[in-house]
Amino acid sequence: MEKQNLLMAALIHLVQFQSTHCATARERALMMFDALSQLNESNAELDNLCLEANALLTS
Repeated sequence: MEKQNLLMAALIHLVQFQSTHCATARERALMMFDALSQLNESNAELDNLCLEANALLTS
């Protein structure tokens, strides 16, 4: 459940950043994707998603 909540929050902040270019939304999305990548229950697919999202948010 924690993984689903983090993923939803990360995606919501990512969409908010994409539509408003709000720096706070960008930072929150980065934090959520980082937290997702740190979960013990993560898998390769989720790790790749987090890496791609972080690359988009930091470019």
